[in-house]
Amino acid sequence: MLPTLTYPTLRIFLDGMLLMMALYAFATYIWHRKRIYAYYGLYIGGMIANLYFNDEAHHLIDQHATDRAIALASWLEVTIQAIAFVFYIQFARTLLNMRQRDPVSLRLSTYMLVVLAIGQLTDTLLLWLEPVNRLGGWAYILSDLNRYAMAALTFMIVPRILRQRNMVTSIFIIGTSFFVGGSILAVTMNLFGWGDRLPDQPFSFPLIPMQLGIVIESLLFTVAISVVNRQIEREKIRYQAQLIEQLQENEQKQARLNGLRDEIARDLHDEMGSQLSSISILSQTTMRYVEDERAQQRLVTIGQTTRQVMDSMREIVWSLNSSSDTIQHLSLRIGETAYGLFNDTTIRLHADLAKTDTWHGLTGKKRRELHLIAKECLTNVLRHANAQNVWLTLHVKPDNVLLSIRDDGTGFDPATDISGLGLRSIQQRTRTLGAKLHIDTEPGGGTSIRIDCPIQQGQVEQESVVPQFA
Repeated sequence: MLPTLTYPTLRIFLDGMLLMMALYAFATYIWHRKRIYAYYGLYIGGMIANLYFNDEAHHLIDQHATDRAIALASWLEVTIQAIAFVFYIQFARTLLNMRQRDPVSLRLSTYMLVVLAIGQLTDTLLLWLEPVNRLGGWAYILSDLNRYAMAALTFMIVPRILRQRNMVTSIFIIGTSFFVGGSILAVTMNLFGWGDRLPDQPFSFPLIPMQLGIVIESLLFTVAISVVNRQIEREKIRYQAQLIEQLQENEQKQARLNGLRDEIARDLHDEMGSQLSSISILSQTTMRYVEDERAQQRLVTIGQTTRQVMDSMREIVWSLNSSSDTIQHLSLRIGETAYGLFNDTTIRLHADLAKTDTWHGLTGKKRRELHLIAKECLTNVLRHANAQNVWLTLHVKPDNVLLSIRDDGTGFDPATDISGLGLRSIQQRTRTLGAKLHIDTEPGGGTSIRIDCPIQQGQVEQESVVPQFA
């Protein structure tokens, strides 16, 4: 026979192992904030408490305590065991990813949680209503029905789990088998009297196989979590590689698109520009040989129209050119237009234009619309405002571009003077941009026009979509 201290020493050693595993699970949960570690730690902690109250119940029996005290200790043991099984089910649902892989098993496990809750309520009724024979009898019947329901759900869900046939499922099944085997061995030892309490021992020997089963189960569950974490890391690496490949492909497509835009811009500038310049020059030189005033007027009109077409074409070429994609180029273009309009006038221009050379998600169309809005507003100031000063501002914020034109002129009534000042055109262009237009003016009080244009950042962070523990 083994020495007397062997059994309690072994029990304390196994309890220490389980406690260390529970502490590891809680510490990992605090660090990673993944619920699976909380379920894992709570399950192990519940099983440690269950073993403790099992010992207490046997200790009360050995001391010939009252039936009420023994029943209360047994109720505590069963209650803690039920709570531990709740966390076990939650752990299994998360580890095996039932929500995505097998919704039917997820639904069956939910039924198991309901049955556990009803079973716990039944045990409570048995504890408090046992003296009342009629109610106590119904509680015993309900308790038996709960056991049958739990067994039926177990037989339904286990084959579904086995059909998954992957490493994590296999490790989970093997670990659970050790716990079930240890529990069966402990019950068998009790039935045959092999686990009679040794003299002066605070622990009962039959719990040793159950405890060993829980320890091995917990170790295998830890391995299963590690396997899933490794799979997640591999999935992240694979997803990141795909994302990098996609980004490289997009960069190549963007480079080809920019090349096509630049080619079109060069063709427009070289071919169409030279042809339009020739038409303008011919219209001016031909006037020397034409005496008819109507013909001369038409030649003047042709020259003016040609120059307008050339200006419009330059706008298109500028918007197409990929080298003009930064806010700085937009600022230079707007500034060039503003100084060109006010250079030979008495109006003082105060310009505060952004000089950042980063790309801010403004497409060629948006840049062109912003430039035309600024041009229209500045032209209105020159023609109608009778202003002494005009303030032009272009600022860049994290999520929008702010364009502001303010003057100290005569102002106007927006309700009556819309058509003559091109405000409808400005409003239409603002809607095209998806921007917000703010007009603050009144007769004699100057005019302030502000456009808030939303932009897309040059680099958009994309969230990894990979399997993760909750």
